[in-house]
Amino acid sequence: MAAISFDPRINRQMSKNSHGVIIEEIDGLVRVYKDGHIEMPPIIPSVPCNVATVNDVTAKDVVIDKFTNLWARIYVSNRSGTLPLLVYFHGGGFCVGSAAWSCYHEFLANLASKASCIIVSINYRLAPENRLSAAYDDGVNAFTWVKQQALNGPPEHQWWLSRCNLSSIFLAGDSAGANIAYNVATRLVSSYNPESMTKPLCFKGIILIQPFFGGEART
Repeated sequence: MAAISFDPRINRQMSKNSHGVIIEEIDGLVRVYKDGHIEMPPIIPSVPCNVATVNDVTAKDVVIDKFTNLWARIYVSNRSGTLPLLVYFHGGGFCVGSAAWSCYHEFLANLASKASCIIVSINYRLAPENRLSAAYDDGVNAFTWVKQQALNGPPEHQWWLSRCNLSSIFLAGDSAGANIAYNVATRLVSSYNPESMTKPLCFKGIILIQPFFGGEART
């Protein structure tokens, strides 16, 4: 007779599948199997950029790096004049989350509207497939991409570039995303020549929402 457990985690481990038993799990978020296969069950729906949340904001997705699949969702308030630019990193414990998650799409569209700003929401690589410092590298690469667009952006990006106040650039994020924003800022200002890393952008500050900072030891 097959063993039966009322604990769903045990049942999942004992169930027959082509990947073997589950060796590590963040319950409901990430499962790592014995053969290295990783599952991330969808916990929040993703939405396309054209899903309307507020009437006075335009949102579009752009590719930053095809090789690493780094992309961003850009939100632009339709109010007149040039606007400050906020580069945002979503939370999710470095393992889950997306710039396309409905919760972030709604939050950032509303933020762009109420704060009258442009937001570049970064979809960085996730662990465990891409361990740190991949997310930090993506953050720096995303900032560098914004800088390159400001220097010589193609016509298809002028819909948001022409609205940017390049003298008012901020980094922001929540939870693990706040950690990424902090590390990106640290890399930028601690480089050999910080001005060359940011010019013509003027980095004004960093906004950390419930930031996660952990130790080096595995927990």
